[in-house]
Amino acid sequence: MERQPFEWEEEDIQRLIDNQIQESTNLDYKRCGALIENDRQKKQKIIEELSKDLSSFANAEGGTIIYGVIEDNHLPKDIDEGFDPALVKREWLEDVIDSNVRPKIEGLRIKQIVLKNKNPGRVIYVIYIPQSLQGAIQANDHRYYQRRNFKAEPMEDYQVRDVMNRFKYPILLAEVSFKQSKIEELIHSYEFILTLVNKGVVTAKAYGMDMFFPVDYSPVIAGSPQYIHTFHPEKPFQRYQGFKFRSSNVLFPGETKNIFGARDSNKLIYRVNDKNYEDTYLWKIFITTYADDMPPKKYEHPFRNFHQF
Repeated sequence: MERQPFEWEEEDIQRLIDNQIQESTNLDYKRCGALIENDRQKKQKIIEELSKDLSSFANAEGGTIIYGVIEDNHLPKDIDEGFDPALVKREWLEDVIDSNVRPKIEGLRIKQIVLKNKNPGRVIYVIYIPQSLQGAIQANDHRYYQRRNFKAEPMEDYQVRDVMNRFKYPILLAEVSFKQSKIEELIHSYEFILTLVNKGVVTAKAYGMDMFFPVDYSPVIAGSPQYIHTFHPEKPFQRYQGFKFRSSNVLFPGETKNIFGARDSNKLIYRVNDKNYEDTYLWKIFITTYADDMPPKKYEHPFRNFHQF
């Protein structure tokens, strides 16, 4: 059975390096220098960064920080020189963590790994941070963070509320992307990808979504979607097509439902050419998700965020 991060030894860290396991939303590599500094102001900065990282992992899906791995462009290169265990103690790290995040992260574990091959006798540290189930975790700057794009980013108000309500109801999010499917002279065709994800810890017993998208860019829908030509209530003078999805099947925590773009789902293609490209700054897809007693969540996705030409 594969060992958990809080059970790792030196050979497990080396395996991450050998297999070139990239940093992700739940894994972060840091040099030893990211944790030790004699200058008082710089040491405070290190503590602030640690508290942000802890907050960001706990408020997202949880994760692991390894202090003692050299990385380059998010890929692990080598085990660092390690810490002197007499100077950087596990107890000190526990005190720093407990003193700089609120509330205390239940289930957080610190593993001290004694190096045997490189710099024998020195140590590196693995911090395992579970997803917070007791509410949003605050960093020592009194802000809340969430792990995105390899770093800790401040949370919006609705994201903090989502974390606070993880025990109350499902959290159904819409994940959207586009991929270029074809180029014919000056016409670029894009496929719209839409997935619903239950990010909460409560099972959704019924869920759905409404979507409106403009018809001026010649959309083509394949499959059997439930849609009608309509006027979007927030854009009464632009023609939009409405799409409605409802399901009485359960969606467990962490599970996804592909609406557009998967092999067994509907497909939505839109076309951009030189004539209408300049107008795409006006185009948006409007999405609202529903799940049990969850307050409806509204999204706006500007097309220009996804163009690749």
